Amino acid sequence: MSLARKAARGALWTVMSSIGGRAIGVFGTLIMTRFLHPDQIGEVSDATIIAMTANWLTIWGFGQYAVVKGRGDATVEVTWHATVAYAVLGTLSLGLVAVFGGRLAPFLDAPNAAAYVPGMALALYIRRFTAIPERVLTRQMKFRASGIAAVAGELSYTVVALTLAALGHGGWSIIIANIVQSIVMLAVLVHAAGFASWATPARLRWSRFKDMLRFGLPLGIQGAAHGASRYWDNLAISHFFGPGAVGAYNMAYNLADIPAIQVGEQIALVLMPSMAELPRDRRPRALERSTALLSLIIFPLAVGLGLVAEPLIALILPANDWQLVAPLLSILACLSVFRPITWVLSAYLEAEAKTNRLMLLELAKIALLIGGIVAVTLVALTIFWRALVAECLDPLFLRSVSRMGSPVHFIFLGLVVLNLVGGFQALGTLLSVGLMMLPAASARFWTVRVEPMCVLAVLIGFASCIAGLLLSYHASLPSGPAIILSAGVVYFFSIVFGSRGALRARIVHHRHRTA
Repeated sequence: MSLARKAARGALWTVMSSIGGRAIGVFGTLIMTRFLHPDQIGEVSDATIIAMTANWLTIWGFGQYAVVKGRGDATVEVTWHATVAYAVLGTLSLGLVAVFGGRLAPFLDAPNAAAYVPGMALALYIRRFTAIPERVLTRQMKFRASGIAAVAGELSYTVVALTLAALGHGGWSIIIANIVQSIVMLAVLVHAAGFASWATPARLRWSRFKDMLRFGLPLGIQGAAHGASRYWDNLAISHFFGPGAVGAYNMAYNLADIPAIQVGEQIALVLMPSMAELPRDRRPRALERSTALLSLIIFPLAVGLGLVAEPLIALILPANDWQLVAPLLSILACLSVFRPITWVLSAYLEAEAKTNRLMLLELAKIALLIGGIVAVTLVALTIFWRALVAECLDPLFLRSVSRMGSPVHFIFLGLVVLNLVGGFQALGTLLSVGLMMLPAASARFWTVRVEPMCVLAVLIGFASCIAGLLLSYHASLPSGPAIILSAGVVYFFSIVFGSRGALRARIVHHRHRTA
């Protein structure tokens, strides 16, 4: 059978199995909204993202390395090294998050999420062992077993989750269902691939691990950055609005992802091994044709889902807090339109072993995101400066003298959320809040006028970033915490020595005028 026919059959198997499995999963999720409140699903979502973050940080492109490099005489050695790396790093990262990850839950305004973190860590740990058998099957262009594993996993998840939710087990129904799903998928994939294809021991060589890291570390950084940009906004929403808002937002995102993940991404999974098999001179043409094909499939699906979001949610979800999903779905569905080029380009660059460029593209995406946020913020401040000042100082007065009160309030909230999202990309969830608050709080101890206070807060923020990066470089410390530490030092200095600080207030006694 020709390579083109193998790729076409593989794409058909993965898409159809993904659609079938996802249809079962979506059906179960929609029924589950009858038994679970958005708060419960939001708490499970927070725990899942905490565990997934630990998992991302130790997936360094070993599976892709096994597909691209594991050919010929090096097949057994490459596959065994990838298996060992997956197992050892997964044990370390997921073991640590199972023990300590729950301590992050109170910061997300979801203290009940702490109990779910070990269970999700276990589910992800089991699923890590499906990675290499699945990549071995992918390398051999055998996609049927992967499709069967996906359908069987979704079916088992749906049955277990619905049964336990109906019996009143709350969020634990999702955790236990994830563990069962991982076990079922592992059993199917190991049976299809066989132990010998991925678990045959070979002599471990440091030179092989170095080559794996050289190939996969940029993919690991790119994957972690992609996962953070995809999921960490859930943590921000939980921190500011509670787990109920996370439940609604997560439901909207999962429904909006159906065209992209369940159709486009499944085709993209077939592209990487297919491009690896192609001669180098034929890969650019394959890149062009694959991008055009995916665009024709994804665009109408995504736009159509956004257009029918309101009546669709009114029909399929209960008439309670779950109706908040509708406006979110209308916006998020449009995100699927731009994804095909990312997947196809990723498959092409992985086949070409140009993983450094993937890392640079992901970092450039973050830079463009932050730059766009800066531009929008500056334009909004320029246009609505007076109204924003009035809203922050005396919102009731603004509402009494102008109809701009409510719109300006939402503009202010929008600017806060945009800048927090940008901060999440650069510093992480909690640290970005510190960089937003500490310079502003420090500036208040030096002046009472709004304009100088804003300028001083910006200068303190710049100085804290520069000092933190220098401290990080010379003391070998993480950059984010070093920046916040620098801002904290300025804050305590301002408290004590500022013109409106505690020390000056004790020394300088102001005379009160008498009548």
